[in-house]
Amino acid sequence: KSVSWEAKGDGIFYVRVSRFGKDTNDEWDSAASEIKSQTSNIKGIVLDMRSNPGGYLSGAVYLSSEFLGKGTVVIQMDSSGGKNSLSVQSTANNHAFAGVPVTVLIDGGSASASEIVAAALQERVGAKLIGEKSFGKGTVQDAVDFGDGSGLHLTVAKWLTPSGVWVHEKGLEPDFEVELTEEDIDKDRDPQLDKALELLR
Repeated sequence: KSVSWEAKGDGIFYVRVSRFGKDTNDEWDSAASEIKSQTSNIKGIVLDMRSNPGGYLSGAVYLSSEFLGKGTVVIQMDSSGGKNSLSVQSTANNHAFAGVPVTVLIDGGSASASEIVAAALQERVGAKLIGEKSFGKGTVQDAVDFGDGSGLHLTVAKWLTPSGVWVHEKGLEPDFEVELTEEDIDKDRDPQLDKALELLR
């Protein structure tokens, strides 16, 4: 599964999205619906996209739309420089998290679609990014299979944040830089998550 969640008390919920695959939207809908059924007053969401390599652009737009009531999620730019804004779409849970404070966990393994979500939430609703600088993949790729077993990744479009920033090879800088060390992992500590929760409490 690519989406999991847990309640953290005080109306705060932790949601982990590990990739944007073909089932992610459905799994997201289930998680959002379950979270909504827990409380009528959601106080905050921690969205964990650490080591999320990306995947479907459509999934990034859909997930972002749960937090954004309207407006632009991401801008696509084709090779001739033409720009196309991808806007918020309706969600099964009707923008369940719009207006809810959100913090986003990122690291060097957060790329492409996960960076699209993080940037959209940061720019559009002031979400704080916590952790380490993201990977910086500012292209949306489409794989073409030639039928003889050989395949080629064709770069189809650049993507820009809602304010027009291209993160390629730069990545997103966290608002709060927090390292996760080997020792933390060994001792089952997560200072990045701790910081994200602290900001919401």
